[in-house]
Amino acid sequence: EVLKLLSSTSSKIAQGEVLQLQHKGEIDMLEEIYLKIIGSKTAALFAAATKVGGIITNKNNKEKDSLQFYGKNLGLTFQIADDTLDYNSNLNLFGKKIGNDFFEGKVTLPSILVYQRASISEKKLLKKIFKQDERSEEDFKMMLKLISKYKIIHQCHKKAEHFVNLALNSLSIFRPSKEKSILENLISFSLERSF
Repeated sequence: EVLKLLSSTSSKIAQGEVLQLQHKGEIDMLEEIYLKIIGSKTAALFAAATKVGGIITNKNNKEKDSLQFYGKNLGLTFQIADDTLDYNSNLNLFGKKIGNDFFEGKVTLPSILVYQRASISEKKLLKKIFKQDERSEEDFKMMLKLISKYKIIHQCHKKAEHFVNLALNSLSIFRPSKEKSILENLISFSLERSF
């Protein structure tokens, strides 16, 4: 059962990579496509890891499915938080380099949300920037201004909170325990580490 799960997860991750490459630089990407990409990559990996825990501890099917659903939502939360971290200029104070996704031309939730809220002229500029082979420090400063102007960090936090709630709800079938507490704390940490 574990090998079958890991095999299907590997396939799903590869499909997610291909999907991400197909949409590289598409700042006008739909949020649903972004969620499908991270759902096929990070979330699929986390879902497999948590379900494996259920398999090796002989949980029933409902419990294994709940753990898998928890892992999927943990992965979505983690990836949204990680992608947001890359644009959170407040973290620059701690010496963390920000902007890697931007400079690589990766379209993530913060850039998608900026584009959705941007004016027509800002959208035109964003498309031009993301279609270029390289982006400059000036481009990044402009992006950070738009992130601030449209309160994108807050919007990303709200999106991630949705997945936190789904993950926590999936644990409701388990009785209180040290293990359940660890899983609850892990999902909270995944959200709070970057906001």
